[in-house]
Amino acid sequence: MPARAASLPLLLLLALGAAHGSQYDQCFQKPSNEAGALNIGQRWGDPSPTATLNIDLHKVTSAASSFEYRTFDPEGVIFYGDTSPGTDWFVLGLRGGKLEMQIHNSVTNISITNISFSGEEGINDGRWHQIMVKNEGDSVVLALDGDGLLTVSKVSHAIIGHPFPEMRIGVGGLLIPQKDLLIPMNTAMDGCLRRWNWLNTSSSWLEGASLEGEGIKACFASIRQGSFFPGDGLASFLLSGFPSGLRHDNESWSLAVELLLSAGRQVGTFLAVSPSEQAPILSLKLQHTDVVAQLGSKMVLQTPLPMTGCQGSDLLLRITSDQLTLRLGSHETAEPVPKADFEALRHLWLSGVGRLFIGGFPGQGEAPQPQEGGFFRGCLHDIRVQGLKLDLDSAEYRSNAIWAHSCPGKEDLDLGSTDRAD
Repeated sequence: MPARAASLPLLLLLALGAAHGSQYDQCFQKPSNEAGALNIGQRWGDPSPTATLNIDLHKVTSAASSFEYRTFDPEGVIFYGDTSPGTDWFVLGLRGGKLEMQIHNSVTNISITNISFSGEEGINDGRWHQIMVKNEGDSVVLALDGDGLLTVSKVSHAIIGHPFPEMRIGVGGLLIPQKDLLIPMNTAMDGCLRRWNWLNTSSSWLEGASLEGEGIKACFASIRQGSFFPGDGLASFLLSGFPSGLRHDNESWSLAVELLLSAGRQVGTFLAVSPSEQAPILSLKLQHTDVVAQLGSKMVLQTPLPMTGCQGSDLLLRITSDQLTLRLGSHETAEPVPKADFEALRHLWLSGVGRLFIGGFPGQGEAPQPQEGGFFRGCLHDIRVQGLKLDLDSAEYRSNAIWAHSCPGKEDLDLGSTDRAD
């Protein structure tokens, strides 16, 4: 009996460690996937396409390509095509949520931006849209949802009967250097394709387009806005890229973080401020059914995760020289701030040499301690730091596991998962 009793704490610790990634993150356990769809945002920081194919132009009988596309991402490359690398190419992408074409060949170098169709403000609305691109002699025709139609003349050679024998098509990236674009673009794109038809030829991808498998990001059956963290990685930003937080008198400083948090019970960090990868000066964590803010080594505030935590709750963290305030939904708590901890955070922020981590903290994912947890699993929406809205496409580093602009739809949530245990 004594030996069994002595082993009980160890067993509990092991059980808690095994529970990380299971009982603590019920909100997004098994999101439904869209069968036959391809997520074109598999790799962050790599401008090359997610998948490519080569088409024998001698066999082409139709000069039209079509597909359905869905995204919340406002900017990035949908697809690239060329017949002569570096000299004859075409790019279709988004900028500000609206379609953009860039065409480079011996006939013209032209960008058509801010393409709008009747009643359409942007196609990054999370709905499926049918896009058709067609070559007609020296013209390029672009159609949206079977209604909108844009024709740009004297910008191309005819594809059928083209003197070059092959066309390359890449989705979600470029086959030329980014610097060769006519107008610079952040090529990263969090979006999905389905029901594609490229020049009425074989749609077999050459590489990189497995729709299933370990490490492959699927296309959720339904999506909503936000950034989805599946519990496998983080994003980091340099503090030098954020507003200082100084008032006009150049003396008073404060820090404000706002976001919408959608998550279930778990143990993990979803925001941290740190000098490089040292221990964080400031962190926001989920500790089972509480959100915990910690400043320095001693100051800790916590507030309960609402019963509707999976659906999302507004979170505000504000730190001034007087107090730290943590508000989640309708529940708010505040405490005076130790002067030394405040000055350490202020100095780090104004020096710009530290980092802001979203979704976890370096080193937590490999073998997390039960009380510390690991990477965050859930959805963060409308993250604002010092009033600046974060775009995960502009991160200094971002794990490939993260969906930058989309979260599983609400029908994939286990809405009972935040009920508290007795």
